[in-house]
Amino acid sequence: MPALVVVGLQWGDEGKGRIIHTFSRHADAVARYQGGNNAGHTLVLGNNEILALHLVPSGIVYPKVRCYIGNGVVVDPKALYEEVETLKKRGIKFTGRLGISPLCHVILPYHLQFEKYLGEGSRLGTTQRGIGPAYADKIARDGVRLMDYLDRDLLREKVIRNTRTKLSAFARPAEIRAVENQIFQEHKRLAPFLKPLVSDVSLELFTMLAKGKRVVLESAQGTFLDVDFGTYPYVTSSNPIASFAPCGVGLGPKSVDAVLGVAKLFTTRVGEGPFPSEIKGPLANRIRESGLEYGATTGRPRRIGYLDLPLLKKACRINGVDRLALTKLDTLAGVRPLRVCIGYKWRGRILREMPDDPRLLNGAQLIYKEFSGFSADLGGITRYAGLPASAKKLIDEVMEFTGVPAAIVSVGRSTKNQVILDPKFLKEWL
Repeated sequence: MPALVVVGLQWGDEGKGRIIHTFSRHADAVARYQGGNNAGHTLVLGNNEILALHLVPSGIVYPKVRCYIGNGVVVDPKALYEEVETLKKRGIKFTGRLGISPLCHVILPYHLQFEKYLGEGSRLGTTQRGIGPAYADKIARDGVRLMDYLDRDLLREKVIRNTRTKLSAFARPAEIRAVENQIFQEHKRLAPFLKPLVSDVSLELFTMLAKGKRVVLESAQGTFLDVDFGTYPYVTSSNPIASFAPCGVGLGPKSVDAVLGVAKLFTTRVGEGPFPSEIKGPLANRIRESGLEYGATTGRPRRIGYLDLPLLKKACRINGVDRLALTKLDTLAGVRPLRVCIGYKWRGRILREMPDDPRLLNGAQLIYKEFSGFSADLGGITRYAGLPASAKKLIDEVMEFTGVPAAIVSVGRSTKNQVILDPKFLKEWL
């Protein structure tokens, strides 16, 4: 049975963690394929207990699911250690269930120092976790892979070369030596923790798929934070899009059977960058508070906007989305009217997809379609027929505009609060 890719279709924070949490229950493996601890997936467990994960895949909460961190991920050893310790305190056992590719590149303290010095994090609105510099080192062939990190002599050689090359422009020799000593001291503590986790992720996933096992490939961030297809330069440093999923775990493209695209029924983004349908004022504050729209990693308040269908249509095309998972319908209860962007009027032209160059939207007039809205509590609804008429019209509009059918709609924070629209597509997973 080939793999299922779960990908975000906006600027991240679409509710992927909640959807992956739903699908992981019956999966055999969940693998993360890109990003680092700059992303956060928030899960709602039993008794409304909240668990935020930044590196470990969402399937870790299920005792029979094996979880993998693929070669496309950059790993901060200290952050991973702290996350695993948090899982232990929650009573979640991971021994024998968490594997990390030795090909992962490692985030080290000098990456954070370098990012802080350049000021790139604050300018672009990043999380300032050293993600960009670590990926830059990977491309420049200066990176430290996990296999290098676990080789003490090779680590020392690479660290000394990199710190003195990258930090000498702004740090004194004593400060550089302090960073080096920090890395070597942390290595003594973290290497014994990391070594048992090293796995041939590519081979293990290939073997599982060959045996007909269920595998979920989990993205971080979203399509329009993609370094190639996002609103550059206000993007992340990796490729969250679905076509990178097999590459990020060491599988071939034919290993993917289906792509499930996750989108909120409104739009958010964190940090700087273009946001055509952004709204401000009381309505934005109301949606932010109702939907708890604060970053899982940084706690920063998310910018709020109307659902942007031209943006969503483009994301569906780029990712080859087979089905949609639409989230946070319940957050829109009481919003009247409900507005949805269906196009951009620019220099006499009507654009039905977001252009590659978002600067073209400067001065553009957004075209909106309005729905009457609804006020009902949706928490107990599990059937499409039970949804308010206006909510059904909104969902139908999304499917018609994008040309992609919806499989699932979330109407609350718990995995129990969902409406199944396509049981045939989901039968292997739910």
